[in-house]
Amino acid sequence: MAGRSLSTALRRLRRTTPVLPILIVVLGLAATLSGALLVERVGDARDRQRFDSVVDQANNALDGQLQTYVAILHAAAGLFAASETVNHDEFRAFAERVDVRGRYGGIQGLGYSAQIAPERGGVRARHAVLFLEPEDARNRIAIGLDMYAEPVRREAMSRARDTGLAAMSGKVELVQEIDDNKQAGFLIYEPVYAGGGRPATLEARRSALQGFVYAPFRAGDLLQAVFAGIDQSEFGYAVYNGEVAPENLLAASVPDGAGASAPGMSTVRQVSVAGGVWTIVYRAGPGFGSSAAHQLVWVFVFGGLLATALVAVATWRQGKARMAAERELAARTAIEARQKLLLDELNHRVKNTLATVQSIAAQSLRQTGDVESVRRNFEDRLIALSHAHNLLTRDAWRGANLAELAEIELRPYAGPDGARIEIVGPAVWLSPNSAVAMSMALHELTTNAVKYGALSNATGHVILEWTLTEADADHERLTLMWSEQGGPPVTPPARRGFGSRLIVGGLAHQLDGEVELTFPVEGARCVITFLTPRQVAAEMMAVGQVA
Repeated sequence: MAGRSLSTALRRLRRTTPVLPILIVVLGLAATLSGALLVERVGDARDRQRFDSVVDQANNALDGQLQTYVAILHAAAGLFAASETVNHDEFRAFAERVDVRGRYGGIQGLGYSAQIAPERGGVRARHAVLFLEPEDARNRIAIGLDMYAEPVRREAMSRARDTGLAAMSGKVELVQEIDDNKQAGFLIYEPVYAGGGRPATLEARRSALQGFVYAPFRAGDLLQAVFAGIDQSEFGYAVYNGEVAPENLLAASVPDGAGASAPGMSTVRQVSVAGGVWTIVYRAGPGFGSSAAHQLVWVFVFGGLLATALVAVATWRQGKARMAAERELAARTAIEARQKLLLDELNHRVKNTLATVQSIAAQSLRQTGDVESVRRNFEDRLIALSHAHNLLTRDAWRGANLAELAEIELRPYAGPDGARIEIVGPAVWLSPNSAVAMSMALHELTTNAVKYGALSNATGHVILEWTLTEADADHERLTLMWSEQGGPPVTPPARRGFGSRLIVGGLAHQLDGEVELTFPVEGARCVITFLTPRQVAAEMMAVGQVA
């Protein structure tokens, strides 16, 4: 059912709609969309190139600054190599000369931790911070601290001792964090050996170790100082010691250290300094504007849509003009064919009507009784026939609505409030032949009810109801039931008159169905069953609707 409706709709669309404009619209939209996507990708590529350039600048600045700190520590180790002993004043003078805080922002200080007792017999070595410049409120707390006692610091100090190179520690909390604004920290150690040089072997380096020149850092302050010369509105960062994990986060300018999985453009870089590896996740910031190529996307879209619309409208008008000419030619041909069809149909209908009238006349004249009664019955049957013909003529003989047909036949007997007639059933569209046969049957049933049945007294009433059930792919089964109630007791007739013969024999023949007419005591009952073409909702006419 749905497949046929769709097929019919497509055929109707092809007859009334030019195909070429639709094809132009489809191709134009496809080309516009493809071009817009291409421009969008070009814009994305340019944005990615700009973002990578910003990230490279920031990453190189961080790497360069950390390398500078390593160089400062190496120079401080040279101070110890050049002198047998370095006292506090000499170390302070060196630190002030270097001016680490003034020239190299982000460093917490420059210090020296001496080995007090080497490791012997499984007993851990002991170290103590002797110098830490500048000696402000934060740094004074660290004087005398044994950093070797803490595992993270000890790992970096041992690595620096054994390799003879600067070593960066993992994430720690500096003892200098004396207020509520605490930051994650780290340290870089440069080993100092007796004799000034770096011993050649591991054992020699362990034996010759005197201490470490070192620098503590607050990670947040360091990164702010490093990126101070870069427009930080264009990017955000999250710096991790090692792998990306919440516990490894050193500092971040983005909420909660959001990583590369967060929305927006992002990338991951690494910095390796003094044996330590930092992983930095960069994200585009609010100041990183899209390139002008993205704005061209809308220009391309609007331009493509406008061009497509103009070409499609021009082609549509041309196609409609051509189709109008074709329809006019087809209409003339159809009119000629319809005129011939109507003439043939009229000839057929006239013959059928005359045959029906002849049958009604013959049956009416066979009745016994006075001439006036015969004439009146004959006229009533002709009027019933005319009702059906009027309904069919109104709808151009396409068929008739069953509910409307029944109402026309039964309306005169419904009573002032309409309570004596009850009509119940779904919308059903009858073919012309079925409508004529059903009209005659309803007339005979009504006449019988008025003379002998439920409509012959003041209390009886008639129920006319029908149902539709599925029969096959093309047909439905219509079951119509006439039942009378409240009339005088019914006695089955001794013989069947014209009405009964018309209903049982003629109706069953015309409808190619089954008719069961019975006379129970409570009132006459008639059940009519036949197949009807599957109903199409658009063709079902409401009662009183004009075609």
